[in-house]
Amino acid sequence: MPRRTVEVEGRRYLFSADDQPPLGDRFWALARLRVLDELTGEPPAGPISLESGTPLAAPRIASDGLVGLVGFPRGIFPALATQPYTMPLMVRVEGYVPQQVAVTVPQEPAFPQAFAPPPLLTLPLHREPVVITGRTVQALSTTTTPLAGATVRVTGIWRTPPPASVVVPPELPNLVSLQPPLYARRDALVGRLRHRDLQPSVGDDKVLLDDTPSGVNAIRLSNRQNLGLGDILLIDATRPDLAEFLAIQTIVGASTVAQPARITLDFPLAYAHRRNALVLRVNPQPFGPPGRDFAQDGLAGDTCVFLQDLAGLAGAREVRITGGPSLPEEHRVRHFSVSSDADGFYRLPPLSRVAQLVIRAESAPLTPVQREFRPDYTRRENRMDFTFR
Repeated sequence: MPRRTVEVEGRRYLFSADDQPPLGDRFWALARLRVLDELTGEPPAGPISLESGTPLAAPRIASDGLVGLVGFPRGIFPALATQPYTMPLMVRVEGYVPQQVAVTVPQEPAFPQAFAPPPLLTLPLHREPVVITGRTVQALSTTTTPLAGATVRVTGIWRTPPPASVVVPPELPNLVSLQPPLYARRDALVGRLRHRDLQPSVGDDKVLLDDTPSGVNAIRLSNRQNLGLGDILLIDATRPDLAEFLAIQTIVGASTVAQPARITLDFPLAYAHRRNALVLRVNPQPFGPPGRDFAQDGLAGDTCVFLQDLAGLAGAREVRITGGPSLPEEHRVRHFSVSSDADGFYRLPPLSRVAQLVIRAESAPLTPVQREFRPDYTRRENRMDFTFR
């Protein structure tokens, strides 16, 4: 910068300002996200946490669902003039499925003299599931009696809350509930779900040798008898709420198959499993009818998946999910149609990503009962009873 004379209180000074630093040496917002609830379009009410594996980039959390990373670009992207950079971020909010997103900083040939941060991105969060449960009863004079064997099913859904001033018909409930949740992201029209039951192999028991936390893809088994690469294991076979089907990627064992072995799985475990949990090899059965494509993107951790239709899935117990760069995965599948037990109680499978639904209860020859219901996602269980008159 050229020198200039500055006069202050009758005295003259020579002043030469420093050159402005290049844009790559200035403090910037490097990534900007607006986090919203996909059902309401509003920022989540709970606190947001942001995790990043990018060295020297600091997370920032603001109001109205705004989050991001800040820092000095030259220190974080030293070679931006010749290559782009990708910053992985993990967003966590209580009551929502954790979501990973990658923000790309494009190559800038004039860096560090020139730099422009990526634009503001919108990140819709998926709700964790809730369960709708209740009782079916019949009104008799001044009292009620439990009604066993009533069918309770979802007949319509709204993905977002319908406005009060406009009649919006519901969509068909082309969704199923998975046990466990998705292991990998499956995009709409790329992900595919197909019926294929998995029969446990009887008399070839194995057990876990250690308490195994969720999020790891290596387990130790009591033996590797009759196991091969690609075989599918049923882990925690006696615990329906914790059971997982996972394929074997590698096997490392001792000199004999009867000794303990270390198994690497295709995906990290969704649940924690206790020592001595029963593990069985399963025999995949023939595939059912052609698979159904995903109608909505599914994220790792999603319990409900939305399909183009449910043709060919009636009576399915297990399914295979494919599509995209990730390996195939197996799940138990549950449908949103159940029967009440001997005491009239029913329980629908875990539900998520639905703002409002129509639930219909039927028990011939009584008149069916139908109600609209908006789940409260702040409560794990929602109650809805049906009274037949």
